[in-house]
Amino acid sequence: MSDAVKFILVAIDPGPASQTAFLQALRLAASMQAKLVAVSVTPRYEGNMNRWKIHDANDQMSLPFTKCLQEAIRTAAAHGQTIRAVHRVGDPVEEIVSTAEEIGAGLLLLGCPRRAYVERVLLGRTIANVIGLSPCDVLLIPEAVEVSFGRMLVGLDGSRHSMEAGQRALDLALAYGGEVHALSVMDVGVDRSLRYGVLDEARHKSSVAVHTLAGQGRKLGVSVRTEISEGFPYEQIVKYCVEKDIQLIVLGSYGRTALRRFLMGSVVERVAALSFKPILVVKRLANNGVRDLADMSDCVSERQAV
Repeated sequence: MSDAVKFILVAIDPGPASQTAFLQALRLAASMQAKLVAVSVTPRYEGNMNRWKIHDANDQMSLPFTKCLQEAIRTAAAHGQTIRAVHRVGDPVEEIVSTAEEIGAGLLLLGCPRRAYVERVLLGRTIANVIGLSPCDVLLIPEAVEVSFGRMLVGLDGSRHSMEAGQRALDLALAYGGEVHALSVMDVGVDRSLRYGVLDEARHKSSVAVHTLAGQGRKLGVSVRTEISEGFPYEQIVKYCVEKDIQLIVLGSYGRTALRRFLMGSVVERVAALSFKPILVVKRLANNGVRDLADMSDCVSERQAV
């Protein structure tokens, strides 16, 4: 991924989670030799402030957001780096996504505040919708957590998007000297598990997915550990991360969608609500950063034929 990303976008606001995200963005921009753009969005006020004798309401509302951009510029300078600062007014989701499109971002960073589980679920609508609409990979960074690529977990379900998430994990492991843990979870309900051959089919599909990625890892010289478990994918992913001290979770996402229901209750959102690990949601497809996709498809076909 490091050789494919030319621009990194980080969304910031006055909160502490954004400070964490910005510092990590500086580190990644330096290591990837990418240009860093910081965007801060003032939510548009739809009411009438005139009755309160406040005639410069938009300016006053924007002040904390412009200040955090100014602080970002100073922080970058203290680290010997320069950034481009962008201030927008409007819907945060629309403005963040449009900025990513305008600059051709290859990676978008979002900070995640430390909250209780229910709060993270209920207050994560902006983050969920940005992920759904983003044209590029999205890296979710919990407050006060550093990003590391030493031990990465990628969730595989055999789909093209999950396999490309695996490829992205291999790219990062190759660039930063890390290892990849490939986990495939058999999510078979009790009613379906009683049917003849269902469990065997699910186990075969999981085996194909993890062994295909392991084969790609051997070609690149990257260590890949494989695991197949059974249960709810989000629970098994979080459990594995705790047991193996995983430093980054890599998950695939099914393209772009404006439908909020797409992410509600999804594996990505549930893992983000349960785990305090950074999560890389892979959105970019084969023509940008994924290597040997044809070889990967051949390998899958060969294994399915066995």
